[in-house]
Amino acid sequence: MSEWFPPERAETTDDGYRMPRSVRAAQWIVFGLAVIGIVCTASAGWLLGTRSALTTALPFVPGWLLGLVALTFNAEGQSVRITAILLAALNMLWTVPSITEGRPPGPLGTLASLAVLMLLFRRDARDWFEPSW
Repeated sequence: MSEWFPPERAETTDDGYRMPRSVRAAQWIVFGLAVIGIVCTASAGWLLGTRSALTTALPFVPGWLLGLVALTFNAEGQSVRITAILLAALNMLWTVPSITEGRPPGPLGTLASLAVLMLLFRRDARDWFEPSW
């Protein structure tokens, strides 16, 4: 049975643990959203000018802050996880007006934030940020 379902926390050679899949997936989703924001802002600035780049960049600000927090997902402490959860909730609410206006990130920002919230509320994510050893 263990061949089909490998353990989430396998020991490594440096006496640490591997990051759980849910935390790694949340990290990749956040990085993808941040990169999309950079590409959208840069292309709007290049094609339409500075004012368009600024209006395109505004909905991505919480996503970029969330990307900076995602860089610290290897750190211990619930404060990193709680900060990421709060920024994902802020990003979800922040990007709703872009859906009705037809601007980036549109529904992608809301869906990505919802996925990050669901992944960070899992038990293995909670155990990753606050190990009990």
